[in-house]
Amino acid sequence: MSKTTSRSLSLAHLTVLEATPPQLVTLASDAGFDQVGLRIYANPSVGATPYNLLGDTPMMRETLSRMSDTGIKVLDIEFLRFEPDIFPRIPEGFLEAGAMLKAQYILVMSALPNEDETMDNFCKLCERAKTFNLHVCLENAFYTGVKTLADAVRVARKSGFDNASVLVDALHFSRSGGKPTDIKAFDSSMYRYAQICDAKEQMPTQTNEFIMEARTGRLWPGEGSLPLRELIAALPSDIPLAMESPVYSTRELPMKDRAHKAYQSLTHLLSN
Repeated sequence: MSKTTSRSLSLAHLTVLEATPPQLVTLASDAGFDQVGLRIYANPSVGATPYNLLGDTPMMRETLSRMSDTGIKVLDIEFLRFEPDIFPRIPEGFLEAGAMLKAQYILVMSALPNEDETMDNFCKLCERAKTFNLHVCLENAFYTGVKTLADAVRVARKSGFDNASVLVDALHFSRSGGKPTDIKAFDSSMYRYAQICDAKEQMPTQTNEFIMEARTGRLWPGEGSLPLRELIAALPSDIPLAMESPVYSTRELPMKDRAHKAYQSLTHLLSN
């Protein structure tokens, strides 16, 4: 499929979560994406099926082979979530797998209630990630320990690491009260890529409903009410955009159809 935008576009794993990493690479290539976001580790609190990519495994070799055949790159690996009582905070082999895949970024969230604890773990991750040439992007969600974009920026800045930044997820950013004009309040170097989706105008009211919306109830760009064009315009014009949109109403469609719909809706958004 021919490219319709100069931006680098990535297919996030959550959009077609049941796809294995090798399958995701092929789906992304066939749909027109340049990159993928791979969920190489399933945090116990999420319950998603873990894929055996930690090490020189058959699935890792197949993923690398398909990347070589298609030219698809890995934008980010996901995802780490700092949880109280869940250790180790950096699973054995996670960073090594990121290096094998030549990923650029690690996506991390924190459910730790104390910012000092989040900071300590974030700094440890940045320090170790740097040895693998990986950049760490901290994502906010109002029901986590890093509730707003401002909170995420504060942690990234205070860490003092030059491989620390924040991830703007259109859903979490908006649901936590963020407005496109807020993006300009922080140095543009804080933003390395962004995740795009749409959502219903009516917000959930309970925490479990917000979590369910994030995991299965997003919408394709243009089908909801989020100010996506304004958000994208506020972000640096050269950063990649990752399509992360698990849409419940299309869950029965073949993975290939969902991947194509993801690409088409994102490129339509960018061209209008």
